[in-house]
Amino acid sequence: MNPILRQRFVGALVLIALCVVFWPIVFVEPVEQQPIELRSTPERPRVDTSPIAKPESPEAKVRDVVKPPEVDRESQMRADEMTRLEDGDVAPNLSELSAVDSVEQLELREEAPVIPALDASGYPQAWVLQVATVSSELRAGALVEQLIDKGYPAFQVRVASGASAQWRIQIGPKFEKKSFASIKLEVDRVLKVESMIVRYQQPL
Repeated sequence: MNPILRQRFVGALVLIALCVVFWPIVFVEPVEQQPIELRSTPERPRVDTSPIAKPESPEAKVRDVVKPPEVDRESQMRADEMTRLEDGDVAPNLSELSAVDSVEQLELREEAPVIPALDASGYPQAWVLQVATVSSELRAGALVEQLIDKGYPAFQVRVASGASAQWRIQIGPKFEKKSFASIKLEVDRVLKVESMIVRYQQPL
């Protein structure tokens, strides 16, 4: 290669290299960098280690708000005695008991149904006809089944009495005592008891 041409070629390379180095310095505006802020580590949150009180059960709150209706305990005890059946393994046979439809047809209603009265606690007064009191759950279940087969809305209620228990067989509930009139006569005739109308106690 011609020495003069080689010198010019080297000079051009040097000039290009200088342009590459100094171009950003002269013509490019430097970017201002934001200072990095170092934040301190937050303190560890404090945890309350005190014992948590046991929440009150919903059933307990309901019991506090909803009080059972007033019950005449003396009348209820008298009903238990008047309807108590002799102990035995076999329930009385209610085959002679007339069906509830034929019994209630004997009642002729002339006046309109009354609005249920409220007691001092604000509960509507409903009534049941207690037809029997037995000391055997099997006898109670058999009596209820026979009454239901005849169309009577019967049910049994277990009542603890010391170390033992007894079962009340009741029909209802109804809002009018007089609606039990014909049913009471029929049940007393077959069971040979003196059934009693008592206040209905709805289980909570």
